[in-house]
Amino acid sequence: MTRVRAIVVTLFLIFLAQQSFAESDNIKTWHNVISDSTDTGTLGGVSISLSEEYQSNTMAAEEWPHLIEVYTATWCENCVQTEAVTNSLSTADDESIMQIHYHRFIAETQDPFGSQETDDRWVERYGQSSMVADGYERIAPSNVFDGERLHTGTSPVSDSLENDYQISLETSPSIEYSDFIASLDWSNESGTDTFSWNISTPSLSESYTISPKLFFIEEVGYFPEGGNGEEYYHHILRDVVDLSSQEGEISIDYNPAYDGDDLSVILVFDWHYNNDEGFFGALPFPNLIVFISLFMAALHSRKDN
Repeated sequence: MTRVRAIVVTLFLIFLAQQSFAESDNIKTWHNVISDSTDTGTLGGVSISLSEEYQSNTMAAEEWPHLIEVYTATWCENCVQTEAVTNSLSTADDESIMQIHYHRFIAETQDPFGSQETDDRWVERYGQSSMVADGYERIAPSNVFDGERLHTGTSPVSDSLENDYQISLETSPSIEYSDFIASLDWSNESGTDTFSWNISTPSLSESYTISPKLFFIEEVGYFPEGGNGEEYYHHILRDVVDLSSQEGEISIDYNPAYDGDDLSVILVFDWHYNNDEGFFGALPFPNLIVFISLFMAALHSRKDN
C-alpha cells in the first residue's frame, strides 16, 4: 500500500510540474539568451553626443532605457516589418526604449553600415542562442530585449508579433538593480578622444560579473541602394569597445559615422550570474521535482520492503 501511495504522489507531482511549466511557457514569447553562466542580461544606456568637445552624463537605474538590440541588414525586407513593430511598442510614462541596430558585416556585399567589431559582438553574445533558435549565428531580423530575451524572424509565438514584443518589453530584467548608477564622460583635446566611466552596483553580490562596453551609435545613415527600399537607416551600431573594469579612463579610436556628424556613445554592461550550485543547480525546475519525487518513492518502497 505504501508503495502505491508513493507512486501516486510521484505521478501527481510530475503532473503539477508539467502543468506549471506549460502555463509559464504559454506566456513566454522568446528564447532565453544562453550564457556560460546561468543567468545573463544587458543594462545601462547612459548616452552622450560626440558632436562637441566635452560631454558628461550620469543616470540612476530608474532612468535607464529598455535596451533592444536588433540584427538587421539594408536588404532585409522582413526587418522593415519587425522594426515597425518595435517602433510602435508602448512604455510607461517614466520609461523609454533605446534601440541598437547591428548591421550584417561578415561576408556582406550589400550593406555598408556594419563592422567586424559589431558582428563579433553579436556572434559572441547571441550567436549560440540564435543557433538554438534558428540554426544560424546571425539571423536578420533578430531582436534582443535587455540582453535576455531573443526573438528571431517574423512568425509570432502568441497571436501577433506586437504582442510577443510587448510581453518581452514588459518583462522585468532578472537582476535587482534599483540602486545602481552609472556615469560617462568624454573629452576631445588635440584630436584625442578620452572616455571615463563609473558603474556603481552596491547591492550586487560577488556571484555576479559585470562586463562594461562602449557602443558607438550613428543616429541615421543614408543608403538609397538598400534592397528593402528604406533609404534612411536609424540607430546604427558602428563600433563596440570592451572596457576592463567598472570604473576607469581610456583614450581610443573608433569607427566613424558612415555619413554626417551624428555619432553618440553609450555606456552599457553585460551582467552574468555565476552559478556554482553543482548537480541540482543544473536541473531545470520541473525535472528537479521529478528527481526528488522519484527519490522519495524509491525510499518509501525500500522501507516497505
